[in-house]
Amino acid sequence: MPDTWFEKFHAPAAAATLRLIHYPPQPARAKFNQIGAGAHTDWGGITILAQDDVGGLEVRTVQGDWITATPIAGSFVINLGDLMARWTNGIYMSNMHRVNNNVSGKDRYSIPYFHSPYPTSVIEAIPSCVDKDHPPRFATCTAQEHMAEMFRRSYGYAPQVA
Repeated sequence: MPDTWFEKFHAPAAAATLRLIHYPPQPARAKFNQIGAGAHTDWGGITILAQDDVGGLEVRTVQGDWITATPIAGSFVINLGDLMARWTNGIYMSNMHRVNNNVSGKDRYSIPYFHSPYPTSVIEAIPSCVDKDHPPRFATCTAQEHMAEMFRRSYGYAPQVA
């Protein structure tokens, strides 16, 4: 695909959210699997994450094991979101991750930047990711429809959009 292929999904502007997250330390006698953020994938296109040196981010491997994403000074963690899975027809998948803050005993801070296409962007498999042996795995939708569905699955209702 041409280098400019994704540009049409981010015009006139992308949907972007920057969060500043504080995870207080968990109690010393935390219950099993009491964590700072439960296992989830990011819903949008791509996430760029700055994390402090406390750690706690864990990523699930394809085999289902949880591994620690040890902070590396001066670096960012890049997560592919669910829309990237839809665009690539499942060739690239959004990665399941969580924040396990049970053992640090310290406050943890992170800054995720969530970058998604414009809400009315139509999301369907990139043409080079579909052929007769690999038909589309996901229904065509808009970015807004996808986000509303993920919100509904997570919280039981979808926000009303004006």
